[in-house]
Amino acid sequence: MPAPEAPAAVPIIVKATEAAETFTETLPNYVVQQLTSRFASNTHVVNWVPQDVVSAEVVYENGREDYRNLKINNKPVRKGSEEANNPLMVLGSTGEFGTLLRDLFSPATAADFRFRKDSNIAGVQAALYDFTVEHSNSHWQIIAGGQAVLPAYKGSVWIDKKNGRVMRIEMQSRNMPGEFPLDHVECAADYEYVRIGGMQQFLLPVHSENLSCQRGTNNCSRSSIDFRNYRKYSGEANITFDK
Repeated sequence: MPAPEAPAAVPIIVKATEAAETFTETLPNYVVQQLTSRFASNTHVVNWVPQDVVSAEVVYENGREDYRNLKINNKPVRKGSEEANNPLMVLGSTGEFGTLLRDLFSPATAADFRFRKDSNIAGVQAALYDFTVEHSNSHWQIIAGGQAVLPAYKGSVWIDKKNGRVMRIEMQSRNMPGEFPLDHVECAADYEYVRIGGMQQFLLPVHSENLSCQRGTNNCSRSSIDFRNYRKYSGEANITFDK
């Protein structure tokens, strides 16, 4: 039997939708330090083995992102390499998680939200909803082995009961195509209000976890992404981060 809708479901979802729609519209130009720790496991009992740490400065300017000072294990990535030519191979971007947030609440996605329970996350009273998105409405693009799919997916979202702020999203793929190299993909993203210059705060991602497994094997990859030290950016400014 489907879980009953909570009495406050509509206003909370409406508030979350409004916040998601304006995710990028009011953002100032900023720079953020991004650290991506990558792990791998190839055993039946999962045993995550560290692979490397990728770091970069992500500059958001006039609605576009640029990646600078890309390093792997603190060594600069050489120009012309595969990573340098396509940094998103090893980095998830702040814009990527903005798209995830907007798509989840977009009418075109037609997510089916079901209230599960009241919850507490990071000391905040939240409403926890489970959701499903059908393949025909999916905008979640997953790329592997030169192929791309838009799978059906399910997940959960934590919404601040006071202001409708989305604090966390978890997503898991469903019914991946049999010819696709991956048979399991999931991700999670945590959002917080971040102060960038002055007194105004902006809803931005602060942490993400991504997991994928190769079809029919125990070979899985995981990345843990942290966004640190959001700062206001101007084109003339020098970018420096404290260690």
